[in-house]
Amino acid sequence: MHPGFAPALQVLSGPAVAETVTSCVSSDTLMYPYGPKFGDRRTPKADDGASPEIPISVSFSFYSRSYRSLYVNNNGVVSFGVPVNQFTPDSFPLTDGRAFVAPFWADVDNRITGEVCFRQSRDPQLLQRVTADINTYFPHEEFTAAWLFVATWDRVTFYGSKSSKVNTFQVVLTTDGDLSFIMLHYSDIQWTTGAASGGDPHTGLGGIPAQAGFNSGGSKNYFNIPGSRTPSILKISSMSNIKSPGRWAFQVDHFAVPNGCVYNANFLPPGTFFWSDQTCKRRCQCMYGEDGVTCHERGCSLDEACHPASWYHVCQPISRAACQAWGGKHYSTFDGRLYHFQGACTHMLSQLCARPHPSGLAPFQVETESEEPGAAQGAPWTHRVRVTVYGQDIAMARGATGHITVNGIKSLLPVTLLNGKIQVHQNGFSVKVATDFGVEISYDGIQRVEVTVPSTYHNFTCGLCGTLTGDPSDDFQTPDGTLVTSAALFATSWQVKGERRQCAEDQALPSCPSAEQALYSGHDYCGITKMSPGPFAACAQARSQTGLVENCMYDLCMSRGNRTVLCGVLGAYTESCQAANVTVGPWRTDQFCDDEPWRTVVADEQPPKFR
Repeated sequence: MHPGFAPALQVLSGPAVAETVTSCVSSDTLMYPYGPKFGDRRTPKADDGASPEIPISVSFSFYSRSYRSLYVNNNGVVSFGVPVNQFTPDSFPLTDGRAFVAPFWADVDNRITGEVCFRQSRDPQLLQRVTADINTYFPHEEFTAAWLFVATWDRVTFYGSKSSKVNTFQVVLTTDGDLSFIMLHYSDIQWTTGAASGGDPHTGLGGIPAQAGFNSGGSKNYFNIPGSRTPSILKISSMSNIKSPGRWAFQVDHFAVPNGCVYNANFLPPGTFFWSDQTCKRRCQCMYGEDGVTCHERGCSLDEACHPASWYHVCQPISRAACQAWGGKHYSTFDGRLYHFQGACTHMLSQLCARPHPSGLAPFQVETESEEPGAAQGAPWTHRVRVTVYGQDIAMARGATGHITVNGIKSLLPVTLLNGKIQVHQNGFSVKVATDFGVEISYDGIQRVEVTVPSTYHNFTCGLCGTLTGDPSDDFQTPDGTLVTSAALFATSWQVKGERRQCAEDQALPSCPSAEQALYSGHDYCGITKMSPGPFAACAQARSQTGLVENCMYDLCMSRGNRTVLCGVLGAYTESCQAANVTVGPWRTDQFCDDEPWRTVVADEQPPKFR
């Protein structure tokens, strides 16, 4: 019993009890099947309760030790040897001998609402499914599952809750008698902390948040999922180490993590740079492939400062600026000026312009090639992005997945050039080019291009991204330094000659009727991005939406409501939100923006309803 709190069971009413009894029913494709119809048992409805000791029919190897029984604990833990009734999580490692898996170690109270259910199985279909999953995530292992164990926390709330917030998550253990694997699934995470752990009873946030990961019982073998015991653990359902948001997979007989590195028991995605000390003197990187983490003596540059980031440190520019191009029609400069034009040509998006004296900065060029006007029923597409840096020519083409062209040669991602001076890798749905001097270019393969530069390039950029002076009024400078007022004239001056047939002059965009502006700016179309509540509400608060609805509305207007345009905008916005570690709620449906071929929305067809 938690000291200082009345038993939560007292708040139960008849309808609440009925809801609890009928919960623990599988309805999420991310999760493995669970619930009474699959033979699941339930843990007792008890404060800090646990199942009885569960004998398992095979030996499960965990950090080189074999176990023949386990406990399912209400507080988000599957333990070996002893139950775990502790409700406020401690940091890993724990050296008290307790070995356990913690999908979400926090103060669960299943007496208020929710169920904790579990079963072990040798069902052939389920074994086939888990075998396929493990071989996908660990292709170098030859694995055939002989047994699995599924434990699910279904719509559980926290101790002391005065809200309707619930969490649903799951752990799957499987083995062939030799190799052992664990998958963690996070369907919906709405709270992080119980009231007795310092959390707010109305929000389930604050205090000491949940811990997720693995603890062997000793001081050396443990693993922390990023965000553990910080507010960021709330975003765990949008993160993954296997490129499947909400799912994590690990080999645990001898601990191994796919698609990344483990450093000091923490996970790092491939390509991640970090500094292992508080003074940022030793730079490390999680290498692609099986090379693990490599470290070298290298400090921050003069324009950077050393900052803590989770459990490590990073060198960050004192400030950064970003420029965006959407579909070759809509642009936002480094200084935040939003403008529009249309044309079919290659343009200089941004480059180093050392005026009037050499700056000592690394030169770079970013060019974009837009589609012919009217292509794909008005869908805004960027045909190609070309990056020139350190003498390397890197081209990213529309629709190309998993590869780029380097100096005219097709190269599979990821790509490392010049001993790491240039890194090109898949970043969600986008391809990202990162340089060692801080300039980064991201392209989603359809329409969105983003160029980010450090503050050292202040007053040394030119092109469609502008001058980076902090003053948007001087962004429309032509290559000869003339300041113009027309967006179309400015764009034409930055056409790249000789790349293709002669380009026509760029033109101002035609106007969109006010009735269509109102329609496509509404919540059933582009306005979904600013709905509150809504799937993008959290991202709208965390990230600037400058021009997003306006650009989306205009492109829908010009394409006569082509769903490809809307889905592309929402997909790109989702990608940018997730890249900033902001959770986006579900917005795709079987009828809208799934994987089927897109149709044009016509007058007698109802648009998708998001309310």
